[in-house]
Amino acid sequence: MTIKNLSFVLLTVLSFIWGGCDNEDTSGDSYADIIMQVSETTVWESVWGSNVPMEYMLVKEPSDTEWQRLVMGSIEGFEYVQGHAYELKVRKTTLANPPQDGMNCTYRLIEILSDTQPDTPVTPEEWPEEAKFKLKMVQLTPFMYLDTPLAAPFDLLTFRILDHRDEYTPFGNPEFLQYYDSIVMSSPVMPDTYPILQREKGDSGTSESYTSQWSSYFFEKSDFLISLKGYKDGEVKYEYTIEQIMRERDFLGIDWERGSIAVANPQTHTIYCVLDTRYEFLLTNTQQRNNTPFVEIRVAAASHLTDAENLQRQEDGLRWLLTKYLEKTSETTASFKTLPEDASIVETYDNDTTRVALLHFEGDDFHEECYYLIAEPK
Repeated sequence: MTIKNLSFVLLTVLSFIWGGCDNEDTSGDSYADIIMQVSETTVWESVWGSNVPMEYMLVKEPSDTEWQRLVMGSIEGFEYVQGHAYELKVRKTTLANPPQDGMNCTYRLIEILSDTQPDTPVTPEEWPEEAKFKLKMVQLTPFMYLDTPLAAPFDLLTFRILDHRDEYTPFGNPEFLQYYDSIVMSSPVMPDTYPILQREKGDSGTSESYTSQWSSYFFEKSDFLISLKGYKDGEVKYEYTIEQIMRERDFLGIDWERGSIAVANPQTHTIYCVLDTRYEFLLTNTQQRNNTPFVEIRVAAASHLTDAENLQRQEDGLRWLLTKYLEKTSETTASFKTLPEDASIVETYDNDTTRVALLHFEGDDFHEECYYLIAEPK
């Protein structure tokens, strides 16, 4: 073999070795090709230090169980179209030295695997005016009975379905019902749906269930869309969408300074979400210990689970809630003023105004083993 040929072989081998290392480059950055889901809706959220809101896409990477916010335009080579849901193949680069005020990773589009356009209801000219309906939030009941027009997580919201004249029919059936087999409430940021109208055919005829007014709590701290879709023969024939404005207080719907304190007989509220039925929480009215207000939060038991399964569900549900709203810390019992004497801290979390302890109680002759939260102001 000549020297020239030997040099060519060595260069070829080295090129193969360098090219095969597809998870790190010479800068120390690492990258991987992943599949990313992009929601058909976006959210607007204020940026720290600014009163100007910024638009975010909602995305999921393979390891995500919930939608994550990503600044619009953050995927190089990808142009988002409002109302479209995507499945993308992207190259995610994790930066070895990210900018101080920036993201620690970047994204570049490789391929659009799917582009799903939204259901297109019949245009107004084709669909009778009397077939249309509207969705309206008609009552806000804050957890702490504050005088506020803005909902927060764990506040109770009541909705009504109205006809095209904004008229409400509490009894009987409004005219628009005859045009649909079902009317369903949904949101792009929540996993479940809630039926407003359901018609089912069986051997004994057609059964119908309809509700004109309903209530729900929500676990979201940012604004989100809620839609009512009317179906006929399996197709969306009409859709009405509102944006629900949400503003978290000190923690969930809790305002430490303006909120009331239950001196005696505190009430426990069952906090449920009709569009996210994974967990129900038990939230006790704000109480006071050592001259400091606090609340207790637990996970409601599921009747179909064993005691061991419910115990694990308690821990999982409370961790889910904590990581959704707070940052993990390493505080000790000494940092808290309202913990009971038998408290055993599992983890602690906080934000600017609130500290929270995830507690484990081993159980005794009168009470079962459980996990629960204590939240108090800083």
